[in-house]
Amino acid sequence: MKRVFYLLLTVSFLTSCYSTKDLNYIQNKDYVVGKVNAFHNQRTLYEIQPNDILSIRVQSLDPTQSAFFNLENVSGNNINDASIYLTSYSVDEKGFINLPIVGKVKVSSLTVDEVQRLIQQEISKYLIDAIVLVKLVSFKITVLGDVGRPGTYNVFNTRFSLFEALSLAGDLNISANRKSVKLIRRIEDSGYVVTLDLTDPKVLESPYYYLMPNDVIYIEILKEQTFRNNLPLITTTFAGISTVILLLNYINNSNN
Repeated sequence: MKRVFYLLLTVSFLTSCYSTKDLNYIQNKDYVVGKVNAFHNQRTLYEIQPNDILSIRVQSLDPTQSAFFNLENVSGNNINDASIYLTSYSVDEKGFINLPIVGKVKVSSLTVDEVQRLIQQEISKYLIDAIVLVKLVSFKITVLGDVGRPGTYNVFNTRFSLFEALSLAGDLNISANRKSVKLIRRIEDSGYVVTLDLTDPKVLESPYYYLMPNDVIYIEILKEQTFRNNLPLITTTFAGISTVILLLNYINNSNN
């Protein structure tokens, strides 16, 4: 019985500690206090895809004329996902948006800035000194797994990083696996999964450091934590086995 107790005590002790190597981000022995460590990020500009939603606003000296191009505004107290959708332009399956008066304009495979310049050219054919503002309003990211607040979040920043997404989701739990973070990205009809190590400084230079619309981040749980979660069941099993052994010994001694 004592052996079983000491075995359980040892297992509990070994599984109750976390190493800083498992918890700290951006680990590098060359990073010291007071020293600037520069890095170059390989950011990839997002290109508009079918089903994206664009907010397009036209301003001019004649508000009556520019109003033809602006979908009806919603009062500030009623702004939500549905209202944004209703007051913006959806990119159809062929990559076009349909502007009043102008007609269909192909915007797929263009960046937001390129779309803005293109629509500016088209609107200028009808309005003098018009100003066109284009924003991508369907920028959402999803964070799943071992984080404080998993869910889908709207992003209003075209330069949104992986660490900002994790912060938005309440950061990783202490039991999360920082060395195997899955990023799922979909480009048109193709998708792929990338595994990132948040303890490696090279993640700052990764082309996946800055997120794109509809990216999904999945945080795995450490294998050690899985064992910890099962520890009560293991303890109960050991206790049951020890009870059976005691009963067998008692019966054996009684017979003798």
